[in-house]
Amino acid sequence: MTVSVEFIEGLNEKITEVSLRKRRNSDTKIVVLMFDRLQATESFRSFTNKINKLWLKDEEGNIEVAPSGIKFLSADESDFSKVECSFEVESEENFERVMRFLNRYAEANGFEFKSN
Repeated sequence: MTVSVEFIEGLNEKITEVSLRKRRNSDTKIVVLMFDRLQATESFRSFTNKINKLWLKDEEGNIEVAPSGIKFLSADESDFSKVECSFEVESEENFERVMRFLNRYAEANGFEFKSN
């Protein structure tokens, strides 16, 4: 099975960067995914198919998350340069599952994890 990230079912997106964070006052982890472009926003598909879910799919199955934030970062007034999507993971078990997905995604797409 291929590893995929989808805002709209069946429309595969390409992650360009991943950042992992932790809330200071809790065990909640925050996963931030960066995209150079989103197919979901092309041709205004995101307006007819509201982006309120993100599917992370791999050989273990599907992870369905609700983004806690989506930011459109622009290089100039007319074009987006990056899209940032974040979601929270509250349990350690769910975080471990997300990490297994991210490791599979990294392996399939030539990424490498670096600790800051």
